[in-house]
Amino acid sequence: MREIVVALIEPIYEVNVGHIARVMKNFGVEELLFVNPKLNLRDARKFASHGVDVLERAREIDFDELKKSFDMIIGTTAIVCGKSSQILRKVLTPDGLAKNLESVMGKVCLLFGRETSGLKNEELKLCDLVVSIRTGTDYKTLNISHSLAIILYEILKKRIAIPEEMASREDKERTIDYSIELAKMCGFPQHKISLLEEAIRRVLGKGRPTPKELYLMMGLLREAILALQRAMSN
Repeated sequence: MREIVVALIEPIYEVNVGHIARVMKNFGVEELLFVNPKLNLRDARKFASHGVDVLERAREIDFDELKKSFDMIIGTTAIVCGKSSQILRKVLTPDGLAKNLESVMGKVCLLFGRETSGLKNEELKLCDLVVSIRTGTDYKTLNISHSLAIILYEILKKRIAIPEEMASREDKERTIDYSIELAKMCGFPQHKISLLEEAIRRVLGKGRPTPKELYLMMGLLREAILALQRAMSN
């Protein structure tokens, strides 16, 4: 199993630490570590909402111990990859990080630097991977708790995704049958019927329709067929 831990280096703002605990609670991440904290943790409680228990379990750790405690350390930075003098390795996007972690087991540390200056180069050098969130603007630095929320979402979204029910093969075949029946009643060219059937089959395959969506389509097709039958009988 993979275990995710969050570590903060020299945090100074109680509001940020409280919000980080809240985000961790949202995503079920339980362990929070501090390296040389410079704040009053008791004051951070009022910003943590239901994540107070995360703060209560948090503990201090020195950087040397941190390096030895994890199978993988992931550093965070707001510096773009192009500044080779400041960044020491290729920077991943959060979704790129998630892909890199898919087969990773063991303890993984998400390491966040100082709120004012981030991680130092020597700290980044010790990280196995580095992640950055691209904003697409000149203002690249996100609040630390916002960054954590985005990164945790990308890493854990497969776990939290709600699978959507897909229509059965039987429902797809019934929809195709109704479509072909309607096409024939409308005088669709006979030599194109097989092409039409193949096109509908491909559309249904690519679209991954739900049962409700196909029931609505079948209802419309049936009504159209009945309307044509009534018109023909008059």
